[in-house]
Amino acid sequence: MITPNRFLCWDCDEGMDQIEPGSIDLIFTDPPYIQEIYQSAYSVLARPAERVLKPSGFLITYAPQYRLNEILEILGKHLTYFWQAIQLNESSRMAMVYQNRVMCGYKPILIYQKSPHAPPKKVSLDVIRGRKAKKYHPWEQSIHEALHLLSRFAVPGEIMLDPYAGSGTSLLAAKLLGLQYIGFEYDPEYYEIALTRLNQVPLDLKTFKEGAEA
Repeated sequence: MITPNRFLCWDCDEGMDQIEPGSIDLIFTDPPYIQEIYQSAYSVLARPAERVLKPSGFLITYAPQYRLNEILEILGKHLTYFWQAIQLNESSRMAMVYQNRVMCGYKPILIYQKSPHAPPKKVSLDVIRGRKAKKYHPWEQSIHEALHLLSRFAVPGEIMLDPYAGSGTSLLAAKLLGLQYIGFEYDPEYYEIALTRLNQVPLDLKTFKEGAEA
């Protein structure tokens, strides 16, 4: 079984099979939205989530608007819908969905929960202002959104899992907040980038400025 504070260059499907049932307090992730694999990506996320989460544990995931109905259905087969948060995009971060001729001014963040229902640790905002952060990965999200959500849905010492860790933003946010973490990233290049970020010293909330960089 995988112990906390581990980051592995593994396929997330394989990795989640090695996590002890009922041991994870929170899953926070951003799966790939690529047309050919998005259904598989969200299914791989949702199927084991019910097994590895503790009772009343949360799954928080980014999702694209243009596949939202299908993603809601996939997640709803295994967990209970809790809420949706909205990440507002700066004008420079807006993307065009050409087939629908829509400029995306926000990004959905879906929140699901394993039964039984229980409120989160703290009151949270469901509208978050996003920041530009593409220094380490073309699909990177700003660490500031992760810090906001993780600090409301988990407390220091609890375990966060990111099955699609990418360049390590969520893992770094967890470390800054005093959470334990488990992460998987299949791509060796981004795995090494994430390791470098996790090993930054000193690492504290008062001096950390990385997320404000373009």
